[in-house]
Amino acid sequence: MSRAHKNLRAVNRAKVLNIIITSGSISRVKLARMTGLNQSTVSKIINQLMEEGLVYESSRDSSHFGRKPVNLKLNERYRIYGAIDISLWTTTLAICDLDGGVLAQKKIVTVAGDSESFLTYCAKTVAEMAAGFKEPLAGVSVIVPCMLNSRSGFIYSNRTLGWKDTDVKGLVSKHFDCKILVENDGKASALAELWFAREARELSNFVFVLVVVGIGTGIVISRHLHYGSNFLEGQFYAGIIEIDGRWEDLSERDTWEDSSSDLGVVNRYCDFTGSECDPDTSRQMQRIIDMARQGDYQASRALKETARYLGVGIANINNGLDPERIIIGGKIVQVWDMIIPGLLDLVERQTPFPIVNLSERVVPSSLTNPTFTGARALILQDLFGGCHLMSQPPPTDGNGYAGKLEFAGTRF
Repeated sequence: MSRAHKNLRAVNRAKVLNIIITSGSISRVKLARMTGLNQSTVSKIINQLMEEGLVYESSRDSSHFGRKPVNLKLNERYRIYGAIDISLWTTTLAICDLDGGVLAQKKIVTVAGDSESFLTYCAKTVAEMAAGFKEPLAGVSVIVPCMLNSRSGFIYSNRTLGWKDTDVKGLVSKHFDCKILVENDGKASALAELWFAREARELSNFVFVLVVVGIGTGIVISRHLHYGSNFLEGQFYAGIIEIDGRWEDLSERDTWEDSSSDLGVVNRYCDFTGSECDPDTSRQMQRIIDMARQGDYQASRALKETARYLGVGIANINNGLDPERIIIGGKIVQVWDMIIPGLLDLVERQTPFPIVNLSERVVPSSLTNPTFTGARALILQDLFGGCHLMSQPPPTDGNGYAGKLEFAGTRF
């Protein structure tokens, strides 16, 4: 068998498997239609996957006429995986099945300063949790709110946590005999969006903007992976912006990220009300959202003003990359109807050629926890390959096509 034929078989297998994963439950007939492969090819792939224990027949379709086709599902306990999902205030440690089901979980406070001790504790704890299960560990995903080298798993810095020059992969791998995958929160969220979110299903390229205590981004362009040579591309967190006719020089201590994130909302609310800021920004952000929903004027004001600053950065992304969609995730999308008018107003003002409907280009994410979902996407991509369903497959030679998922991301 030639190398080209082997590659094509591997790609076809990955396509079938990834559609089963993203669909949840699907028949062979639908698989053939969605992949563009003939039914005999699909059947051969399915038989092999069933022999390996990766896929099983779950139920019959609910069609009303004729013989009801049998649905196929991923065997979620074929492997399990570990997740270390670190945010600035809270870290989630978990063992999950391949369907994303949480089998064991522990939430702890993220410790600033000594990154090595904290990461070592996280790794030990997840290893102890995994020891309680008989299934093999496919890998451990580590999601961090930091600039890092995604290939080596080496953190460059996080100024809020005071973490710098830390070998995350090296520290965590001491406690496991499996793959360790390290990614920042923006990239992991974009990967989750690409795999699982309905609003990204038909897209060839988009930018995901994760609004948390900081701002992270992930970029998908023509399904082609792009990282800078040192994984430091796209650092737009500091610069000069114009808002309401005035120029603002954003310094290292007052960046666009600080002005447009959950931190910006909390700081504005406390300024407006003369109240003390909660050290846990994420917790206070949720309280402000809840108050705004109940009609609190100052809470609504803080959210709307922050959304306008967020719009400035969105305009820069829109003008620079011209993506099909800019998808926003984070707590702030809970009040989308409240923030979108001001955000779009700033984007429209700073868009020199407004030839598209911006209200359709800038949309909220449907993912409730994109970083944690990103931990699963990293494992699935590593375990089963990066091929993903494309909305409009290119012409085939009758045997399918060799699609390729590629992904890139930045962090502001």
